[in-house]
Formats: sequence, C-alpha cells, structure tokens
Amino acid sequence: MSEFNISRNVRNINPAEISEEHENKAVLAMQATALFGSEGFENANNNLVEAARNLGAAATMTYEDLIFVNPLDVGAYVLSEDPEIAEQEALFYTSHKAIEDILAETIDAITTSNYELVTESLDSVCTEFGGLYNQLDREAFAAFRPYFIGINDFPGPSGLYTAAIPIIDLLTHGGSNISDDERAKLLEGIDEGLYPSHQSELLRSLLLEDNPQVYMPDDVRDSVKLLLDKFRKVHTISVRKFVPEALYVGEAGSGGVTDVAGYLASKMLKIERIKDD
Repeated sequence: MSEFNISRNVRNINPAEISEEHENKAVLAMQATALFGSEGFENANNNLVEAARNLGAAATMTYEDLIFVNPLDVGAYVLSEDPEIAEQEALFYTSHKAIEDILAETIDAITTSNYELVTESLDSVCTEFGGLYNQLDREAFAAFRPYFIGINDFPGPSGLYTAAIPIIDLLTHGGSNISDDERAKLLEGIDEGLYPSHQSELLRSLLLEDNPQVYMPDDVRDSVKLLLDKFRKVHTISVRKFVPEALYVGEAGSGGVTDVAGYLASKMLKIERIKDD
C-alpha cells in the first residue's frame, strides 16, 4: 500500500476517543452509513443526529466529512474493507483534498489580484483532476461508490457540494451560469450544513450580493472562463468513464442531481468577445 494513501477502516474507530467535534461527527456519519439497513443502524444514527445538531451540520456523511475533516495526512478513514479497494478510496479523498487546496489558492489569488497565480492554479486543478482518474481503478471505484448515499433525508456526499467552484464562478463572472433556482438551492444547502463550513459563509455572502464579480483584466477573465470550462469537460469525461449511467436523464448522481450531463453542460461559460471598432 502506498504511504500516500494510508487508510483506516472507520468501523474500527471509537468515536468516544475523538474530542474534536467535526471529526467525531464525521466518524459517526461514516459508521452510520456503513450500518445503514442493518441492526446497529438506529443506535449509530441517533448518535450522529445528536452530534450533527450540536454542530449545525447535516446528519449524513458529507463532502466536508470525507475531504476536509477526514485526517488524510495520518490515515484516511475509509468504508472499504478490502485493503486494495481501501487504498483506492483513500486516493479518491486525498486527490480531492489536493484539488480543493488548489481551488482555495485560486480564490485567494482572485481576492488579492494575483492574476498570474489565478490562471496557473486553475490549470493545475485540471491537471490534478485528470491525474486522479488516470490513477483510479474503475472496478475499485464501483466497489466503494455505493457508500456515497444520503441518510436522514439528506443527499449523499458529492463534489456538487464543493463551495470553491461556485465561489470562483461568482467572483470571476458574477455567477452568470447560476440560475435563480440554483441560487436558492445553494442557500438552502448552506443552511442544511451540506457545504464545507469554512467556506459556506463566503459563499452565502456572494450569493446574496447583487454584483459579486470582482475586477480583473478582460484577458484574465476570458482565461479563467476557458479553464473553468476545461475543468468541467474533464469532469464530464471522468463521469462518462466511471459512472456512465449517471449521464442518463432520470438517473441521479450521489448528490441528487437527476440530469448530470445537463447540469454540467449548464455550467459551461460563454466568452463575450470585444469587437474591434
């Protein structure tokens, strides 16, 4: 097993020994998910509901639990029991965390007008995302993906609940690809605790602004739009390779979107070219 993808079966973790509240909730959520449909689920779920209520978080396994709270640097909590599949599950989480770290760097670069870093970091995101799906084994992914379910009437964990991408959309082009209905759903998801807590208030504030778009040179803004489209194309290709059934209308992804292909297409950006006089 690679030292970079060290994993620990979350079933073997004692939540009572974890004092940090967010990590405790993440473990409870993963354990309740693992027990869903079995005899021990009710007790595990009651503990999860209480922990989530205390944090104002969703009483389900969330994107934040798996990517941000999960102690990936010392050994990722995983649900897979087969060691080889567990290593791939850990790879999936650590790669997404690396992507999120670059996206956070992008947001910081946008807000500090470091335009060169903005485009460099977005290009790196595309490379990192493509690299993940070159390393990920399709059969292993199919083995651990069924764990990405929602419980207690919440949707399952999904990249749909990253806050970074809509934040970048809003800062760079005012969220022109975010409909009014989607804005309402984003705000609802924030209220329900589905978005990463360290970015949710920034996302909320931008959604409520009349014009959240920041100044940047037109050529930089065009480059950002092209790179965001490239990122979404890589995402679509990855979905087509690993979860082709999710692209059929009526089939739901883990985050609850029932037309994944249409959703991804709706996020593509149109670049408005300035005509010469």
